[in-house]
Amino acid sequence: MKINSVKLFNFRNFNSAEYFFKPEGNIFYGENGIGKTNLLEAISYFAFGKSFRAKSDSELINFGSPFFRVEGKFELRNQSFDIIIAADKKQKKINLNQIPIKRISELYKYLKVVYFSPGDIDIINLGPSVRRRFFDLAISQFDFLYLELLRKFHKILKQRNALLKSQFSSIEKKSWDDQFIKISVKLVQRRIMYLQEFAPLLCSYYSKIVNQKEPVSLKYSHSIHFDTDDEKELLLQYQSFVRNNSEKEKIYQRTLFGPHLDDYLFMIFDKPAREFASQGQKRTLTISSRLAQANLIGKANGEYPIIMFDDILSELDKTRAENIINMLNNDHQIFIATPNKNLYRSFNLDFIKLDIML
Repeated sequence: MKINSVKLFNFRNFNSAEYFFKPEGNIFYGENGIGKTNLLEAISYFAFGKSFRAKSDSELINFGSPFFRVEGKFELRNQSFDIIIAADKKQKKINLNQIPIKRISELYKYLKVVYFSPGDIDIINLGPSVRRRFFDLAISQFDFLYLELLRKFHKILKQRNALLKSQFSSIEKKSWDDQFIKISVKLVQRRIMYLQEFAPLLCSYYSKIVNQKEPVSLKYSHSIHFDTDDEKELLLQYQSFVRNNSEKEKIYQRTLFGPHLDDYLFMIFDKPAREFASQGQKRTLTISSRLAQANLIGKANGEYPIIMFDDILSELDKTRAENIINMLNNDHQIFIATPNKNLYRSFNLDFIKLDIML
């Protein structure tokens, strides 16, 4: 899986630009604010159909322009793909090999990107919604059916919450309860199955980065406080919760349990990392998580994802940074954004200088 080139029109601070990339990747360098992260953002846009930073596409349009357009050429499973994405403030169009894509989620079947960001530490520091977002994305890249389940789950959740805000019959309520419970169990089971592969990799990468043994672990935390991955038991637990909390949900007018409220607990020395880990330990946990994510994408798809480092390695000592790069398979295409190229002279990647806001 390699991206060969990208063209940018009115994207962020780029009026017009074109870049060609090496199969092994490149290092983008230049002064702060010159657009290095924007270039990473543009490449990742082909994988997700949206920005990893902006809340809406309108934020991506260069000031004074009515639209933006990005074009890319990439290779996947010995096939060549041309992708064009254009958006204005009202709509977005995506063409893959000149064929329109109706759903953005279809992009998840093609280009895979794992992005290492300084903001990743929020996965540990902030609340459950950040961790759910991280794992929902990671599992969707690993298992496209999970993405479809997730989309269906949120649709049912929205309908059930709307029902709880209105006058409803017991028959109507039971129908939505049954649908919600069934989809929730399927979603939770896929999350737990993913963690069974993810957690050992997390521990392994963490130990290799720090060159010593610090016991870390990862646990799935249900919103209704039970510990099981058995399908029948999950169904019984959810059904019991609905019966026992029907009046409470009616009062609060929203769904008080389910995958949308579950959490993932990062632990170190059997204590919550959010509270007890140092900043360095948290940073290493998040980097190890990204490495595990990349490993599982490769395992599921037979193609190694593109790896992006937004100057994240500069926060580590040289030994740990080199340990991380050495852990990545040579088949990964790697992009690094940095204001200081001297930090990466030992890496076998060509440099691309960004010095003009085009």
